Amino acid sequence: MMIFKRIILGGCLIGASFFVACQSNAEEPSSEANQAQTSEAESDANQEDEKSLEVNEPSELALLMRSMYDKNLALKQDIKAGKIPESFPEDFLNIHTAQANENLNETFDALAKEYIANMEAITQAKTTEEGVKAYNAMVNTCASCHTIYCQGPLAKIRRMKIKDFESEL
Repeated sequence: MMIFKRIILGGCLIGASFFVACQSNAEEPSSEANQAQTSEAESDANQEDEKSLEVNEPSELALLMRSMYDKNLALKQDIKAGKIPESFPEDFLNIHTAQANENLNETFDALAKEYIANMEAITQAKTTEEGVKAYNAMVNTCASCHTIYCQGPLAKIRRMKIKDFESEL
C-alpha cells in the first residue's frame, strides 16, 4: 500500500514538474520584447556598473535546508557504519514553518511531510540495510521537491545517496 502511494506521489510530482517547465517556457517574452529589453539593458549598463551588486539574504528555509544537508551527510556516514540513530534533529520539523523566498503550496507541504516520515523511518530501521533504504528514500524526497522548487542544489542532493551499499559490506 505504501509503495502504491509513493508511485502515485511520484507521478504527481513528475506531472507537476512538466507543468512548471511548460509554464516557464510559455512566459518567455517575444523577440520584439527581447530587443526592447536589450536596448534598456544597454542604456542602464553604466548605472549598474556604478552600483554594487546586492546579494539576497538566504531565507530561513534555505538556512534550515543547508543545516539539514550537513546533518544528513553525517547521518549517511553513521548509517554506512551501521549506526542507526534513535531520533533525528527536532529542528528538521521547522521545514513546515520556516519562511521561504518564494510562495510554497500544498505540494511542498506534502513533500515536507514525506521527508519527516522518511526521517522517522530511518530511526525505526532494524538493520543497516533498512536504514540505507530509508535514507535513500529521504534523499529521493529532497530531490523530488527540488525538482519543483529551487533546482540549484539538485546535483548536491543526488550525491547524498548511499550507492552500492551491498558491495561495501
